[in-house]
Amino acid sequence: MKVAMKNLVFSLVLLSASGAHAAVDLASFRLPLPEVEKLPNGLTVAWYVDDKLPVVDIAMLVESGTRHDPAGKSGTVEMTARMLDRGAHGLSAQEVARRIESLGASGFASADEEGISIGMHGLSQDAETLLELVGWTVREPNFLPAEFKREKDLLGESWRHLGDSAESVSGYLFGKAILNGSVYERGTLDRVADLSKLGLADVKSFHRAHFVPGNAILMIVGRVDRAEMKKKIEALFGSWKGSAPKKAKVAVTNPKFAAKKDEILIVDMPGLPQAQIRIGFPTPGIHWPKRHALAVANALLGEYFNSRLNLIVRDRLGLAYGIQSSLTYFKDRAFFSVASATAAPNTGKLLEETVHQLRLLKAADVLKEEVDTSKEFLIGGYPLGVSTLGAIATRWLNGYVFQLGPDYLNEFMPKVAAVTRESVVESVDEAFKLDKMIVVVAGDAKKIEKSLREKGFKRFRKIPVKTLL
Repeated sequence: MKVAMKNLVFSLVLLSASGAHAAVDLASFRLPLPEVEKLPNGLTVAWYVDDKLPVVDIAMLVESGTRHDPAGKSGTVEMTARMLDRGAHGLSAQEVARRIESLGASGFASADEEGISIGMHGLSQDAETLLELVGWTVREPNFLPAEFKREKDLLGESWRHLGDSAESVSGYLFGKAILNGSVYERGTLDRVADLSKLGLADVKSFHRAHFVPGNAILMIVGRVDRAEMKKKIEALFGSWKGSAPKKAKVAVTNPKFAAKKDEILIVDMPGLPQAQIRIGFPTPGIHWPKRHALAVANALLGEYFNSRLNLIVRDRLGLAYGIQSSLTYFKDRAFFSVASATAAPNTGKLLEETVHQLRLLKAADVLKEEVDTSKEFLIGGYPLGVSTLGAIATRWLNGYVFQLGPDYLNEFMPKVAAVTRESVVESVDEAFKLDKMIVVVAGDAKKIEKSLREKGFKRFRKIPVKTLL
């Protein structure tokens, strides 16, 4: 299960592991919760203080992401995040980088669908300096015209190379199709041409409106003197003002990317030996009560090495090196997807078998042993995924932003443990809307279409690469 806030605050390596959940004491396994307070100006501060290691992570999340790009100005949030990394407080980007590197520390500024994150990681002895750097980045970015032009040119150049990779093309078009009609359809940048409409004034305006204390949360994680750190926070952020922003809600419906029933979208990339395949459909959102049962269903289908799709498509039929299913959650949207690649002449076989397995699951063809194995995988891997304080803080922050309640951090394992075969069947029956399935294939259209026709797939629509750029 993926919560689509991939860049929030701390980098987190998700470790996959299986193991009998009987080995995990569900009753005593409890992750710590932060101490949360709010400053008089509305800034939320979450403290995860721990003395075990002499390191600290300091990060701020501004809860305005790419979904909040103004109308006709896609790319605003991405460019804002990029400009935060190009100097602040009158210091050039190189000078800021030298200060960070002189401490042996690291920093980042990044954007995703739900927010912009700015953070520093370093030694505890440098905590106040790192906090100061975060404060400067958040409140006093330089916004120099030359740096803006440089970053806009770099973003445009990278975007123009989207068509160089079938994997990138298939993922991009699938996102456009599955998120059509939502505030997420534009993504990081709707079209490269949008950059020509975007000026430095737009970024400054967005920063002024959205970088306000009531729209942000500051995370302090690791070994710090809380009393002294609190004084530093108040000195840096106490004078920060601003009312809550009005956030754009621009839902986009693009007929070019709206797949009709049983229609397969094909991006023609002649000469490629492989085809990249994406299959999926919308699912209930992250607040759906049966999401843990659906997580188990997804795991047994295609999340781990011995899942159904891998055993059949990869091992038995030899159609792919790997195939994986996943659940992706945004605040206001969710979807299930399967991703794989195969030799172009095998596209029809792979799609046929994948759809067959989805239909079997929908028809309640689920074994109790499969459910138990998937629960063991999810429960056994969870403690490893939250084995550091930074990882715990990341998971807590996801729950906080998605408003999942105070028990979110510790409810995963017991709720997965309570899943039964019957609840898996019920969740799949409700969530698997196979009549709304979207299929995207990128590769040599001539070979792909021939392979699809051989397996009875008849409705195709070619989408030129240039229409995606």
